[in-house]
Amino acid sequence: MAFLARPSGPEGRGPDVTLNGHRRAVNAVAFSPDGRLLATGSSDRTVMLWDVADASRPARIAGLGGHRRAVNAVEFGPDGGLLATGGTDGDVILWDVTDPANPVRSATLVHPRPAWLLRDGWRQGGVHGVSFSPDGRFIACAADRTVTLWDISDPALPGRCATLTHQRRLWLSGPVTTVRFGPNGRLLATGSSGDKNTGVLWDVGDPARPARRAVVRPQVRSRAQALTSGGAPAVHAVAFTPDGRLLATAGGDLGVVSGTYGSWRRGLVTVWDLADPASPRPMASGSLPLPTSGDTGQMYAVTFSPDGRRLASGCENGTVTLWDVTDPANLTAVIHLQADRKPLRSLAFSPDGRILAGCGGDPTVRMWFQPWARGE
Repeated sequence: MAFLARPSGPEGRGPDVTLNGHRRAVNAVAFSPDGRLLATGSSDRTVMLWDVADASRPARIAGLGGHRRAVNAVEFGPDGGLLATGGTDGDVILWDVTDPANPVRSATLVHPRPAWLLRDGWRQGGVHGVSFSPDGRFIACAADRTVTLWDISDPALPGRCATLTHQRRLWLSGPVTTVRFGPNGRLLATGSSGDKNTGVLWDVGDPARPARRAVVRPQVRSRAQALTSGGAPAVHAVAFTPDGRLLATAGGDLGVVSGTYGSWRRGLVTVWDLADPASPRPMASGSLPLPTSGDTGQMYAVTFSPDGRRLASGCENGTVTLWDVTDPANLTAVIHLQADRKPLRSLAFSPDGRILAGCGGDPTVRMWFQPWARGE
């Protein structure tokens, strides 16, 4: 398995267009399947819909205000008529966006938080991620330390199918920070922080009886480091290639240097071969150094381009890196995009792959056109 550092060179190019409208940090972005809409979710408790048919002149067309706390996740259904939004309040709201200018609330999926559970993760609990199955019949919601599968065949009458935990005992599980259906709808990938089962692959062919297929543990630290120092490993984001052959995980590890007041940070994006989903094989990994010696930036976001040839990752230092994955065993950094040194929390490619949208620690959404152009 190859470990590649950020190559030397000039700072990455800035965004081509920025979207401004939210009052607090934007936590999530998602394109509609036809590429005409962009949804953004913010800590100001709102979701905004933007018309990006002409990406050089985006226009805000609607604001959705149903959440009581920060919005952490947004996702369009496969037919583009349904939008799911998840927040720190523990709710996932399903919106009918057939008429984007007049969204209609279809249903609310409530995820009550256990009374004994204190704040978890950088998003302080609640819903961290949502993902629709490819046929649109089911939705997976990562909330606190669990993942819940819902049947939304009738969006107005959703039904709970099953609840998944990384550990048999809930209090041993870490906060589940990400969830994603594979393109065939049978595999589901989840990631957590502070949990030895940092990434898990599930067989959800029968949504009422999901089965654990494999545990994915990115090698952020060496075995010697893991045995001699504490740490909080995490998988912050997961993504499948369109053909389902590869899985990417973005994460990191935090720890305290023994006998000092210092700490270290290790961040990593890893590509896995899913030829045998029961035994995922790590192909290659990449990291980006931070100014502090020995530290590499935590990776908070990851997404594949629609053609599966590029992988975009978002780092805590505000850098988006595009990796060439045409040879998955040799992950190559192609180009870096700069987002004003704010941690990148969410990334999304437009369906045609010509636009990359990203957001993070401020109220601005950034878009890059043909983001790979200067790296070829």
